[in-house]
Amino acid sequence: MSQVKLTLFGAGHVGTALATVLAGHGRFAVQVVDGSDDALDRLQGLGLPLTLRHLAPGEEAHRLIEGQDIVVAAVPDQAVARVAEAALLVKAHYLDFIPTPRAARHSLDALAGHRAVLTGCGVSPGLIGVLACGLLKDFAPVSDLVIRVGAIPRHPTNRLGYGQIWNVDGLIEEYTRPSAAIRDGAAVELTPLEEYERLTFDGIGYEAFVTAGGLADLDALAGFTPRNVTVKTLRYPGHLDYMRFLLDDLGLRHRRDLLRTLLSNGLPLIEDDVLHVVLTARGQRGRQQAERTLRYRFAPNAAYGPFNALTSVATGYAASLLTLLADGALPDRGRIAPHHLDAARLLDSPFIAPLRRD
Repeated sequence: MSQVKLTLFGAGHVGTALATVLAGHGRFAVQVVDGSDDALDRLQGLGLPLTLRHLAPGEEAHRLIEGQDIVVAAVPDQAVARVAEAALLVKAHYLDFIPTPRAARHSLDALAGHRAVLTGCGVSPGLIGVLACGLLKDFAPVSDLVIRVGAIPRHPTNRLGYGQIWNVDGLIEEYTRPSAAIRDGAAVELTPLEEYERLTFDGIGYEAFVTAGGLADLDALAGFTPRNVTVKTLRYPGHLDYMRFLLDDLGLRHRRDLLRTLLSNGLPLIEDDVLHVVLTARGQRGRQQAERTLRYRFAPNAAYGPFNALTSVATGYAASLLTLLADGALPDRGRIAPHHLDAARLLDSPFIAPLRRD
């Protein structure tokens, strides 16, 4: 079987993790493109079978990807539109890790008429949408769905019970932007850090509260007609009180530069984390009210390199989708929504199964 030609834009943390996974698989001939020589040099130092290309300022990105089968964007949000446009020009399949930015919508909508387009393919958004749809398929009809997801240190060492597990800017956005939700069948926006709840699993206490960015597209759940849908972040008890102190009592909600500096300099880097996904569906079974909760737990695997659980699961999910696409197990054109994917098959994929601890 011939190798699939894949270009990965971005040699940052996520891009490096995905390149590491794909280079060790053998199904793909991987080319990595980045505008930073330092980032490319670090990637070259890993000794992986990759082709590395430098993208100069103002250079036309599509000229570097002529003849490629798949294009992946692992770049900052503001650079996604440039990669999407390049993928459209060469008519390559496309995957990224974030909800579609407005600037990229035209290119990706046009590309979907020719090739497969997969967006928001991380953990949240990403895998949790597939798991939610899988639960709803088995539990219909559903009145309420609560999705809780959180990557936290396995051994917390501070009162916040947290550390630098992913992008600090993304964390601030998650805690301060409105959260997409469904109430009484209608799409709404909820205030972040509200709807607090306490949970206990295996004798360990957690707390959960509303945050933004969990689902890329609530329309993916529309076919299951849940009356209420809520997305929350899972943390250790006490985390929310300290974050409210920073955001509200100290007024850092309106001084993000200071908040970012504080978190970046004060929180430790976390490699030994645990990623929890907890989904609860409620509905009627005949005349009886019924409820079902599914819990998944993921931890790092040294065989995947020096990456924490959140990064490993995100790139493992993306690698699983790319393999399915390369093998012809996904449609070869159109936007691929979460409800089109098989949750059990993805969880058992060789990129995700070694990370599971549930």
